Amino acid sequence: MSDQRDIFEVVERQPGYDPAAFPELCTALYERELIFLAGLQVQSPMGLQRRLKSLSYYVKTAARAMLDSNCPCELDIQNASWQTPQKRSLKPAANRATKLESWLSTGKVQLGTTVPILNLDPRLQQVRLDSIDRIDRDGRRVHCNEFGWFLYTGESTEADGDHVYLAKPETALLKAAVSGHQWSHKGRTDPRTLSLRELLLATAIKWN
Repeated sequence: MSDQRDIFEVVERQPGYDPAAFPELCTALYERELIFLAGLQVQSPMGLQRRLKSLSYYVKTAARAMLDSNCPCELDIQNASWQTPQKRSLKPAANRATKLESWLSTGKVQLGTTVPILNLDPRLQQVRLDSIDRIDRDGRRVHCNEFGWFLYTGESTEADGDHVYLAKPETALLKAAVSGHQWSHKGRTDPRTLSLRELLLATAIKWN
């Protein structure tokens, strides 16, 4: 494995490398996560202690991966986020279910693949990120790490999944997800801030 110095050397060789970008990204991520952790209703102080101990590792990992990512969206260093123009509304393609089923049926989908999850609740629509961690080919369903089981056609089988759908990872949806786009019944609304987990999932996307 590469040690820390090796990782910095790899980043510095990237075209257009800004030596101030890495510490600035880390600072933004630290501030965001500390505010999030401060607002948690903690069941066990030991659990919070473990999260704080691992925070440095995950923040640095996310910052390096964001700088090394080939994401087509613009990276905002100060806010540790990606930005791209937002569509007027979230309108999934009419053949969304067919495209997802065809993609999953190829047998080439790998565990750990980052996928877009559509929340089509009329009050607040979003595209979130999750990853596939189980594939039940006989049952024609897949399990995502956070949102649970989905049929090959994208419908959630979870009790609270009425407005939640799995979609094929296509560029337009992924760009909306990594940029935190969301819509209310009135149209576009302010982008949401991605969690550290989602940022790490975003850096794992194979945009090519």
